[in-house]
Amino acid sequence: MNPVDPVYPYGPASVSGVIKASPVDFVVTEELGFEPSGEGEHLLLQVEKTGLTTADLIRRIAADYSIQPRNIGYSGLKDRNAVTTQWLSLHLPGRAAEVSDPSGDAYRVLRAARHRAKLRRGTHKANSFRLRIREVDDCNETCLRQLDAIRGQGMANYFGRQRFGRGQDNVEQALAQLSAARMKPMRKSMLISSLRSHLFNCVLARRISQGSWRQPLDGDVFMLRGSRSIFSEPLDAALQRRYAELDISSTASLYGSGRSRLSGEALQIEQQVFSENTAITACLDRHDARLQMRPLRVAVDDLDYEFDKAHRLLELRLRLPAGSYATVLLEHFMHAVEG
Repeated sequence: MNPVDPVYPYGPASVSGVIKASPVDFVVTEELGFEPSGEGEHLLLQVEKTGLTTADLIRRIAADYSIQPRNIGYSGLKDRNAVTTQWLSLHLPGRAAEVSDPSGDAYRVLRAARHRAKLRRGTHKANSFRLRIREVDDCNETCLRQLDAIRGQGMANYFGRQRFGRGQDNVEQALAQLSAARMKPMRKSMLISSLRSHLFNCVLARRISQGSWRQPLDGDVFMLRGSRSIFSEPLDAALQRRYAELDISSTASLYGSGRSRLSGEALQIEQQVFSENTAITACLDRHDARLQMRPLRVAVDDLDYEFDKAHRLLELRLRLPAGSYATVLLEHFMHAVEG
């Protein structure tokens, strides 16, 4: 079962380019959204890395600080082939908050501060990006129109292809392997996430195909921009205005146990997708996944771009909420391949 082919709201891409030709072409900075408390059993590290996955980084720092990887928390996963800055928490009760000298040059500690709690997945607020796309022949009128539409109307909040593994086969692997008696927690979590992501992407693609993405539906549950707060209210002129201004966006379920707050047409679309994927829903039911909500679109903050025609270079700067993908944004207007 391959990942769903995304349907994008502003028409097909009309340009192509190369991303990640060098790690410095893909720069990501994680924004916590809060300040460390300054005291507590955990040491928060702001770390810049190159050429490492987040799992690689955790193993390296665990060795350098002489602790177990399980005692290191993180908020988001970051790319290997990029220059990324992210936060980690190290459980160091009773130990001085010294900053280790790394055993190589693949990472460096930018900041260290004590904190009361371990970092959990998804606790950061946003990621800022500086992207350089090479071998771009031209930013034609269609491309410029699509970029302006993204700036004004937001982007479809698909899970990126990286969620489904190098071979794009995580869904098949999940259905085959999640019945195993023993599995590393990180591996199990990744496979369950792949199943939920697949279902969400199916719902999102269907809503765009049916023309029900740019406006809310009766029965929608809304998420407030800049937060994870959700609410449901009957549609009226005020809600329609807030939707048009990107203050709120419709959500869809990350499948799991719990009562959905969706109703009406919004619920019918989801139930149809779930009924077409009973092997996935049954697997998730067996593993007690808990229902969550994810916005179907997100605002792209601080989007700016510059095209250097002589060097065929398109540079973008932007900011996305945690859990959204810059590579998905690129797919709204570009056929991008990795260098």
